[in-house]
Amino acid sequence: MTSTTPIWIMQGAFGRATVNLTDKALVEHAHQEFNVLLKLGGADAQFRSGTQALSLDDRSVLLFNPWVPHLKLANERGPTMILSLIIDAVWLGRLLASQGVALGQTFPNLREDITDDVRLNAERLAAAIPQQLLGEAGDCEDLLTDLLDAISRAYVDPSASRLEAAAFRPIDFRIRKALHFIREHALENPDIGRIAAEVGLSRSRFFEQFRRCVGVSPQHYIDHFRVKIATHWLSTTDRSLVEIAEELGFGSHSTFTRFFTQHLAVSPSEFRRQTTS
Repeated sequence: MTSTTPIWIMQGAFGRATVNLTDKALVEHAHQEFNVLLKLGGADAQFRSGTQALSLDDRSVLLFNPWVPHLKLANERGPTMILSLIIDAVWLGRLLASQGVALGQTFPNLREDITDDVRLNAERLAAAIPQQLLGEAGDCEDLLTDLLDAISRAYVDPSASRLEAAAFRPIDFRIRKALHFIREHALENPDIGRIAAEVGLSRSRFFEQFRRCVGVSPQHYIDHFRVKIATHWLSTTDRSLVEIAEELGFGSHSTFTRFFTQHLAVSPSEFRRQTTS
C-alpha cells in the first residue's frame, strides 16, 4: 500500500480545498460544511454513507450536504488523487443567492455523473493550487467559484431549494443546549453521558433526539469540532503537536495523530507543512 501523501491544501473564507493522494480508509465522519469530492487520477475509491455504497471514479462526483455521515474504504488497487472541497455553508449560500437559488437541501443526490464543465473546472483549480502555495500569481478563489458555479448548475435543483436542509431541522431546546455545551467544552472531549445529564435526558433518549435533530451522532458532532480546532491551530499558530494534543485532551501525541489522520487522510505535521491560507 502506498502511504498517504498530501499534495496541496488551501484555506480561506470559503473553507478548505485539498488535493490529496491516498489509499487509506477514513472513519465515518460528518462536516458542518458542504463536502464535494472529485477524482483527479489513480484508482477508483469507494465511499459509504449509511448503507449506500458510493464509487468515486472518472465518471462521478460525490456531494455531501452538511451533517451527512460518510466514510472511505481502504483502496486495494492503489491510491486515488482526490480534490476535496469543504465549503462553508454561509459562503456557499451567498454564491447560490447570486444565482437566485436558496440554500436549502442543495444537493439532492450523494453521487452524480460528472459533467465536462465540472471536470474542466476541477482540473483548473487543482492545477492552480500549487502555484498559490509556491507564492506565484494565482486566482484560486476565482477558479473555485467557477467550479462551484458549474457544480450548482449541474446538480442543484432550484425548484427543490425549499427542501428542509440538515442545518435547519427543528431542534429541541435541550439539543440546542447540548450543542452549545459541546462547542464550549470541545477541548475536553466531553463524555456523552455527561452531556445527556447536563440537558436532563437519559443517554439513550439524548442520542435518539440528537440524531433526529442534527442528523449525526453526538460523537460525530464532537469529533468535527475537535478536528476544526486542530486544523485552525495547525494553520495559524506555532504550537507544537504535543501541545495541541494535550490541549485537545488526547492521552498522547500518537493518539492525536491517529485521530487526525483517520479524519483527514493526512497527518497533523503534513497538514501544517502543506497548508496555505
